[in-house]
Amino acid sequence: MLKNNNQRAKNIITIFSILFVLNVIAIISDLLQYSMLNSIEGFSLEEAELNDSRQRIVAIITFGIYILCYIFFILWFRRAYYNLHQVVKHLEHTEGWAAGAWFVPILNLFRPYQIMRELYIETENYICKVKSDYKKKLNVTFVGIWWTLWIIASFLERIGMRLNMDAETLEEITRATKINLANEFFTIPLCLIIIKVIKDYNNVERELFEIEKNKNLEVSDNPNEVISTTE
Repeated sequence: MLKNNNQRAKNIITIFSILFVLNVIAIISDLLQYSMLNSIEGFSLEEAELNDSRQRIVAIITFGIYILCYIFFILWFRRAYYNLHQVVKHLEHTEGWAAGAWFVPILNLFRPYQIMRELYIETENYICKVKSDYKKKLNVTFVGIWWTLWIIASFLERIGMRLNMDAETLEEITRATKINLANEFFTIPLCLIIIKVIKDYNNVERELFEIEKNKNLEVSDNPNEVISTTE
């Protein structure tokens, strides 16, 4: 039996919209810091303290939203794969990998992409078999763009975190700020593409629900009907 995934999709869209706005704010904050660090006139201790406070607040809030993004995405991702498992029996991976793959080193570089791609392809293949007039709506290219941006942003984020922790001199802080800006510039289109990928799949998943709902209605209307299948 399929489980409703619509609210989880809405949660992802909301949280990534917030992350988009926060990254815009973070870019402005980092540009202000970069400008201060490279100021010809220099900067006062008070300016440095205000800058540090602003940067710390933005970083803490953004980190919290990042955690929620991961949680909400994995919850949606696993349920979407669970639903597909209910109607398609030849999927490449078990439902648990939709969550577990994110936490396994090396595997997390490609397995989530494989599962998302499978969601896109197999869901529409199934719908096409049931509804002959169905026209495909999902473009796998967007899954590739999503994953490429995800890998780049994750890589830059890790480098930025390491540089921020070790930065002591102005030169090191400036270098860390540049990496942070690069990460934020990649994260903005990443947020947009994730929202598109989720919206597109959610629309198709509704078709899947409609098909299964109609099947259940047919069975309930014909309780004595024996249905046989051949492979």
